[in-house]
Amino acid sequence: MRLVTLLFALLLAGCTIMPDEQDPLPEGVTDPKEELVAHLKDNPNDLDSHADLLRLQIKDGDVEGAQTTVGHALKHNGGDYRAHLLAAQFHRWQQDLISAEKSLLTARDLAPGKLEPRVALGGLYNQTYLEDEELEQRRIALELAEPALRPEFLLDYAYACADLGRDDKALELANALLAEKEAPPERRSRAHVLLCELSLRRELETEAVNHLLEALKLQPDYEGLVQYAARLVTAVRDGKALEPVFDRTLETQDRVELRWAALFGKWMLDVQRAAANKQDPLGEDVVNWYRRLDAVSPSHPDSLTRHYQLLALNPERGEERAAVAKQLKAIDFSEPSAPVSLASVISLWRAEDALRLNAPNITLFELTQLEVREPKLDGIRIMRTMALFKARDDEQCLNAINGWLEESEEDNDFLLSMRWWIMLRDGKSKEVLQEIRGREKEPTNATLWIESVATFHLYRSGGELPPDNG
Repeated sequence: MRLVTLLFALLLAGCTIMPDEQDPLPEGVTDPKEELVAHLKDNPNDLDSHADLLRLQIKDGDVEGAQTTVGHALKHNGGDYRAHLLAAQFHRWQQDLISAEKSLLTARDLAPGKLEPRVALGGLYNQTYLEDEELEQRRIALELAEPALRPEFLLDYAYACADLGRDDKALELANALLAEKEAPPERRSRAHVLLCELSLRRELETEAVNHLLEALKLQPDYEGLVQYAARLVTAVRDGKALEPVFDRTLETQDRVELRWAALFGKWMLDVQRAAANKQDPLGEDVVNWYRRLDAVSPSHPDSLTRHYQLLALNPERGEERAAVAKQLKAIDFSEPSAPVSLASVISLWRAEDALRLNAPNITLFELTQLEVREPKLDGIRIMRTMALFKARDDEQCLNAINGWLEESEEDNDFLLSMRWWIMLRDGKSKEVLQEIRGREKEPTNATLWIESVATFHLYRSGGELPPDNG
């Protein structure tokens, strides 16, 4: 999900271009900000040092110092687009999105042939749900990219299209990258992963698995791909073709992340085999994979949760289940949903992993089946809402959220945030502002950010800002 939850903890103290007198540091310790300040006094055109100083001031929460640094950079380098990129960075930090965009547009106009302003604009529009504007900047960045950078920007553009529901365009761009035989193997690998995701959404499961296998040929020891494969074996109905990936990993790799993913994949496949053969999913061979998983990464929430759900199928394993529940509680996880049949357990896992792999249509299908077979199963409602959001089924998602909020005695910040993001991408920024500003509840970091985005949307559309009751 592209829900944005941003923390802005503004701390006191810091350093400016002309710093105030501060307590001395311990002997032998040099403040890097002071060194940068001294350097910039004699080298006001050094924008790289301005950028280093600004980064440290933002890290320290020094608003005044950062503002002074940006002013100094603009005063001495106002005709250089990079100074305006620094200004945009400061404004973005302060959640002043209107000023951030103005600075980026100035940078773009000063250097229309440079990539950096386009990339920065695309990033700003991504964070603020201006989807068409984001894709336009990514398209232009691709046009401007030199040949060596073209595969990277082509891939970024393709993934952005997929994230925003433009699957046909994403498919076209990913295939275009694969047609570039000189593209780096890691870029071609990621293109296959994207095609795997797109195939999964279209329920072309064999094609999805084959694309992931092609990705692994190009990056055989990349842990992210082995982890992806471990989830894909559950998201598809038949993931046996991925088993050699796990076997090879266990034979050749000693890195914890790789081994855990391979063991998880083998465990999931064995549970599926047990179900297909009507065998005990807690048989010795199957449980062996869980034990090896727990040895590699003790009390991992994913393995604990799924082991708990298998134990819950057998009333005679109540003591073991209680022990696992205690382990989950120790790492601040509640007891998971417990389906009453193995088929339902696997269906729930398929819904969960398909959602992880950005195939919400599969999640929605499995949840519909589960609602019939397991009407009392906890967690289905929130997963369905998240899947509807990811599937961009805004009307159904809003109806689900509104119904849930009406039933609740207290506001649910997560549901409200999802509701507001949907309204923003539907052009209802004024309504979002009115709702946020009309709340009596103390604002959170998330609501402050959404309010900034809504204000930005309304400004860009030429609308009149509602009064700020705060």
